[in-house]
Amino acid sequence: MVLAYLFAQLSLWARGKPVGLLVLGSANVDESLTGYFTKYDCSSSDINPIGGISKTDLKNFLAYCAEKFQFTTLRGILAAPPTAELEPLTDGQLSQTDEVKTKSAP
Repeated sequence: MVLAYLFAQLSLWARGKPVGLLVLGSANVDESLTGYFTKYDCSSSDINPIGGISKTDLKNFLAYCAEKFQFTTLRGILAAPPTAELEPLTDGQLSQTDEVKTKSAP
């Protein structure tokens, strides 16, 4: 997120514009209520358009838009497993998803 803020400021500065851009977040209300976020992740932003929407409602809305407006890109987003990407890939595959609990160290 530090880089997101840097690029938001530099992208207009490089064009000689005197203002910066706002950084959009992508944390949903489920992450906020359960505390499943880190300091510099998708919850640190200027505006969080989906911050008050549950994951289930958001998925339903994306599916509706994909069908009603033929936004085919949304189908790929819906099919992607939700992950915070906190662990490196294992053999090119995700090693952790949001829905699967990881084992705690003894």
